[in-house]
Amino acid sequence: MRRLLLALPLLLPGATLADDAAIAEVRDAWGACSAMLAAAPDDWTGWRRNFDGGYGDHFEFHDGGDGAASVLVQTWLIDAIATQTDTSCYRADGSLAFLYSVMTSPNVAQGADGPAISREGRLYFDPAGNLLRVLQSITEGGEEVAKTDTAKYQLARGCDLTTPHATVEVVRDHLVSELGDIEGNRGTMTADPLNWCTIEVE
Repeated sequence: MRRLLLALPLLLPGATLADDAAIAEVRDAWGACSAMLAAAPDDWTGWRRNFDGGYGDHFEFHDGGDGAASVLVQTWLIDAIATQTDTSCYRADGSLAFLYSVMTSPNVAQGADGPAISREGRLYFDPAGNLLRVLQSITEGGEEVAKTDTAKYQLARGCDLTTPHATVEVVRDHLVSELGDIEGNRGTMTADPLNWCTIEVE
């Protein structure tokens, strides 16, 4: 049985020259991933499933192949009230570099019909799979209003949908477990969520 998540991630404290270089490397990887998506936004393998009651899940893998950037875009539609999209960027060596998570829902601190707000998470990973940095924010109308959920700003759901895939190979295995291989065989996958809302904000 393959596990989707990395070993327990580490949040490295402080900023050093080495940390700055590591963050710069992740940002370079994100640039390559962004360019790939812009060049071929509809070139993906996976599924888009929509269910009754305002639920759905989308899994769109932009596979750059060996030696190139790859991108996984996962979207969840939740109870017709919230939407979350996680965009995972993979380095040319296949390791996860960056995960950008956005959930949008009414501000339930003001009731189910409250104004729309978004929770954004930016997760930086080193090539070995360690979590280097987590940046969080709550935005309303494009402006940051808080770092995390508060009594005044609350999303309809938490952060526990996010399930990082450590490598491109794990993403490919997930595809096979859902869609089957060329012979129709399917593997077994277990997804371990990473509740990044509980990780200290840098």
